[in-house]
Formats: sequence, C-alpha cells, structure tokens
Amino acid sequence: MSLPEPHLSPHVRQSTDADVAAIHEWLQEQDVAGVHGTFNCNWRLTKKSHDEGRLLVYIDPVSQTAVAYQWGGLVVPGILEVRNDTRGRGIGQVLVEHCLALARQAREHILCIQCKPSTSIPFWQRMGFELTDDGGPHQHYAMRLMQEKLEPPDEGEPAEVVFEWFPERRKWDAITPARSRQMVRGMQPDGEVWLEERVLGLRRIGDGDAVLRVTVNGQEWYCDKAKYEAAEDLGVERCLNGFFIEVLCAPEISE
Repeated sequence: MSLPEPHLSPHVRQSTDADVAAIHEWLQEQDVAGVHGTFNCNWRLTKKSHDEGRLLVYIDPVSQTAVAYQWGGLVVPGILEVRNDTRGRGIGQVLVEHCLALARQAREHILCIQCKPSTSIPFWQRMGFELTDDGGPHQHYAMRLMQEKLEPPDEGEPAEVVFEWFPERRKWDAITPARSRQMVRGMQPDGEVWLEERVLGLRRIGDGDAVLRVTVNGQEWYCDKAKYEAAEDLGVERCLNGFFIEVLCAPEISE
C-alpha cells in the first residue's frame, strides 16, 4: 500500500480560545442532532488538551474557523474529529499527515491509537495503521511503525545484522522463541554499523519487558532487555512506545 508522505499543513495549528469555543458549540449541536461519531462526551479531555497546549485544529481556508481537531498526536490514543458538514473533504487525512510529520520530528517512530467508533477502522488502515490484539472485543487499538530507509556511508565493510525480539522469559529460558526477527544490512566503518533501514521494537512483549538479541556477521553483540543501559550504549534509542535503532556501536568484547 502506497502511503502519503507526511508533511506539515499550513491549515493546521495549535488551538486558540476562540477555536475551542467554536468547537464546543458545534460539538454540542452534533450531540443534540445525534451525529454518529461525535465526541462531545469527551469535552473535558479536549479542553484539557487545549489548556496544556496539545490541541491541534484544522482551520477552514474559506470560513477561517476550526472545523476539525486532534489531540494525542497519534502517539497515544486520543481523538480526531471533523465537523459533520465538512466530512468527506480529506480534512482528516490532512490532520493525520500533519501529526505524522510532527511525530517524525520528535523521533516518535511507533504510533498507537484507538479506533473509535469502529467505523473509523478503514480510515486508519488507509493511513498505514494496523489493528493489534490489545483490548477486548469492542476496544480496537492500532499501531503504525514509522519505517524508513537510511543512507549508510559508502566506506567501510558490509555488515549483516540480525535483530530478534523476545518476551521477557528469554532472560532465563534460552529456548524461548523470538516473536519477530529482522535482518538488516549496513556498513561498518570504525567500529560502528550504519543500518540501511531503521529497526523498531515495542517496549513490552506479552506481559513483560522486551528482550533484544543483536547479531552482527554471526557474532552476538547483545542479548538482554532492550531498556537496559547497555542496550543504549549499543545504539538502542527510546521513544514513548518502544525502541528504534539506526546506528550500532560495537561493544567491548572480552577475550
């Protein structure tokens, strides 16, 4: 599936008090009219997001009024809503692309949302999100992993790196199978391995912390919890929902 390139929109900005008043007015009107998928019931949280400077609004270029809003930044479950009479014009997609661009700037490469109502699932799937197994039968959560090709240097020796992600049980049970495995090529100049693509892993796997095993050209460089300082020394970086790796630093191997 071809996904739109995330970019900032000139029609999206942080909310003002006037925006919030306008949004509250049309939310109440939609609530009274019984509009499907309106979130006046969550007004307190929307207002709180505005007070904390976390509410984004889409400003209609003709009327110069706020006709859509988003909070949560797609990094955590939040709300995206477009005013009923302006739906179907691609405004929701513009807001999502704006949030994706902001997430990229903040190096938040693992996004997590709740698809509510469930009729929003096809929209989020078009935006590159995949449903997860979290939640009950009526709690639909989805994630998007912000994969990206990288440009390693031309110099150095080619490297083949294998990343394996395990549940926490792997720490005391060596036969625990990996939940995922990814082989990435890179270049190795001066003890560092610059990867050809970003590697992503979740903070938790199952009921425990994620365990990461890294093998470079057949030699194990790391096998322990991804949250440990030793993993950070290796090049494992944190984002809110997990970890990402772009460059590896060779560990000191004791003889």
